[in-house]
Amino acid sequence: MSLPVGRIEIDEAPARRCSRCGAAVEETRHTRTDYVVGYYLLHTGPIAEATVRRGDDEAPTSYLRLLDVVEVVSCPRCFGEPEVQRSWAAFGGAAGGF
Repeated sequence: MSLPVGRIEIDEAPARRCSRCGAAVEETRHTRTDYVVGYYLLHTGPIAEATVRRGDDEAPTSYLRLLDVVEVVSCPRCFGEPEVQRSWAAFGGAAGGF
C-alpha cells in the first residue's frame, strides 16, 4: 500500500475498554520514579483439569487448563470499587465472580 510522503504506517492494537463502565483505558505509564496504572486485566474462561508428566521418573502433576481465554478489563476507577474487588477476589474460588 502506498502512503503519502512523511506518513508512517502504524499497527495499533484495538483500544481496550473497561468491562464494567466502558471507559477507554491506556497502558500503564512508567517514569524514573513512579508509575500510573492504566488498567487491570484478568484472564478467565472455561477450564478443564489436565495432567502433565515432565519425565519418566516424575509423578504426574495436575493443573487447571484455561480452554478459551476471556479477558476482563477494569479501569482504575472501577477497580477501586468494593464490588469489583470482591468479584475479582472470587475468581478461582467457589463464588465464581463475573
